[in-house]
Amino acid sequence: MWWRRNNQPEQTGSDSAAAEVRPAVPLDDEFAYLQSMVDGRMTAQELVIPWRVRAQELGARSLALGRGVALLQEAWSYQGPNQPFGREELLVMGPFFEYYALAAGLHIVHQSEYGDYMLVQLTGVIAVERAQTAGPPVRMAQTNIGDVIGEMSLLDQGQRFSSCVTLTPCDVAVLTRAGLERMLAEQPLMAANVLLMLARKLSIRLRSISAKIR
Repeated sequence: MWWRRNNQPEQTGSDSAAAEVRPAVPLDDEFAYLQSMVDGRMTAQELVIPWRVRAQELGARSLALGRGVALLQEAWSYQGPNQPFGREELLVMGPFFEYYALAAGLHIVHQSEYGDYMLVQLTGVIAVERAQTAGPPVRMAQTNIGDVIGEMSLLDQGQRFSSCVTLTPCDVAVLTRAGLERMLAEQPLMAANVLLMLARKLSIRLRSISAKIR
């Protein structure tokens, strides 16, 4: 588990001891800091596992930008109206993603962890699984080339609903929170279209779930 705590020391013992080791914080942040002390728990942001850590854990091999963008163009050329980008637009969008090759049998997303990145499947086969209170995980689906994985956590840094495992060697495009923010600053219209695409995908998914529980 990745703990992003800005190198804050572990706080134990009495309140006075905690005060002695408490790092200096700007006055404007004092209330937020004290509130976190009262809550006695870490925030979701502090629990986020960034892609750079997950990539290192997985032994992911970085792909050249040109190769990655070409794979993204190819993968999303098969998509329907919910993927509104042409090849030229993907050429502009592509540099905001990172591209990696992954071996088979790797957990690229873990259920219930906090994340700040999404992936686009470029090649290979990925399984979506969900753990149960008893028994082995249930395989919910296998993704297809061009599918988006983990977009909800990219948007809200919330907990992952399921785990994703590579069943074969795979190439993926990764859009991190930092990459999305850079796109918003440098290509705001493109970023708005990406967010609209993700909103449509989430809407379709929610409608499908609603239909099943009626």
